[in-house]
Amino acid sequence: MMRLHSRERILRTIRRQPTDCVAVAPYMYDVAAVAAGVSLRDYYTDAAVMSHAQLRLHELVQQDVISVGSDNFYIAEGFGCQTTRDENELPALLKPAVDSLKDVLSIQPLDPYTDGRMPLMLEAIAKVRAAVGDEVAVRSPGTGPFALASYLIGTQQWLLEVGMIEAAMDEADEKAVRHALDVTSETLIRFGKACADAGADIIHCGDSLASCDMISPQTYQRFALPYQQRVFRAWKAHGITGSILHICGNSTKVLDLYAETGADLIEIDNMVDLATARQKIGDRVTLVGNVHTVTELLQGNRQTVREASQRCIEQAGGGRGFVLGSGCIVPRRTPIENLQEMVSVARQTPVE
Repeated sequence: MMRLHSRERILRTIRRQPTDCVAVAPYMYDVAAVAAGVSLRDYYTDAAVMSHAQLRLHELVQQDVISVGSDNFYIAEGFGCQTTRDENELPALLKPAVDSLKDVLSIQPLDPYTDGRMPLMLEAIAKVRAAVGDEVAVRSPGTGPFALASYLIGTQQWLLEVGMIEAAMDEADEKAVRHALDVTSETLIRFGKACADAGADIIHCGDSLASCDMISPQTYQRFALPYQQRVFRAWKAHGITGSILHICGNSTKVLDLYAETGADLIEIDNMVDLATARQKIGDRVTLVGNVHTVTELLQGNRQTVREASQRCIEQAGGGRGFVLGSGCIVPRRTPIENLQEMVSVARQTPVE
């Protein structure tokens, strides 16, 4: 088979069609700012800077997917959340959108073209797509409904409120919790559609607060899964065929549920054995992962990255229905040569 462009390689991999070599897509946001020599504040507040930085990173690494995005709060700010604006740190939550759970009932879904920093993300996606044409795949940002709902009242308070419902406590307010999840789901549906319309191939749902490291499988099934399913179902109806679910932590117990979300790709954290993931759900979804972001990418060298990449490909069954990726976001100071080595391994590996 002749050498494919990166975008076609990714699209074929998602469709489980033959490709020339293993697809490769480390999950990279702010490492692009370092690669381009720009401040983080400029990166996350200026679409031109963000797109320039991601394009510069791609020039250096040549990965198959360019990931547009920066932090978790670009949507939440549209609801009224207050965040930091540091020169060399990504935004962090300073103040939730409302003071109490009952106040959530007044919140309504957002418009991705006017609210928060969603317009910035859409502009950056469009700029990257215009620059690379049809040769490279583009991945959108995208928080998950459970995580996004937590920013409305603060993460600790959100988990407490959900826990009170699970414990059937008298003071629990399931109506308000469900309203928050309805609002965030609808907002994510609108944003994902807008990202696809702007040129993104892979539409991202990152719901890491729904990790089994944070909530029980039972809570996941009750308060996260139905809303993720709603989001992915709506995206699919819009014609999106490259939706991805990213949830950090050890998800081994709920991999089957992840495959039921409707996502086309499941990004596997390094805490999960890829061979197990392949056995459980590899026949239903495309797997992405899971080179360790710290011990192998940030702290490792070309040899450790090569060995880790080869191990991931082997555990995933040789590359069909698999994208070689990182377990999570690539750390900001990761050596570029380590990322280049990861891509090199994939390029040299035919799909079995």
